[in-house]
Amino acid sequence: MSTSEHNRQAMRGLAQNYLLISLGCAVFSLIYEYFSHGVYSGFMIFLFFFPLFLGALPFFLLSRITAVFPSESARGTYHAGLATLGLGSCLSGILDIYGTTSPYLPAYWIVGGLLMLAGILQFFLSARYHRAD
Repeated sequence: MSTSEHNRQAMRGLAQNYLLISLGCAVFSLIYEYFSHGVYSGFMIFLFFFPLFLGALPFFLLSRITAVFPSESARGTYHAGLATLGLGSCLSGILDIYGTTSPYLPAYWIVGGLLMLAGILQFFLSARYHRAD
């Protein structure tokens, strides 16, 4: 098996993992909202969005479209950003349902976005570097 095919399978595996995480988030959200006594939060309802559209979809597309795959550090940084955004959404939803807020919530969105951006930047810089060889 070639390295390229191995990378494609790894990206498909990541996409499948993110699909399972998205399903888990949807189930968690449904159960949490069921026991919230009729109080709902958009952050909790759309908790599945982050792993589905920012996790599974990009890695599935990478496995189909390109021959250049993200380095381990780029993937790790991107995953950390995605986890931070998901955690921020979950925490925002919990606090919305509880009826309170926290001044620290914007930090999740900022740090998560910056980590994802850093991971994407690492990917493009490493892809550019490998093409120059």
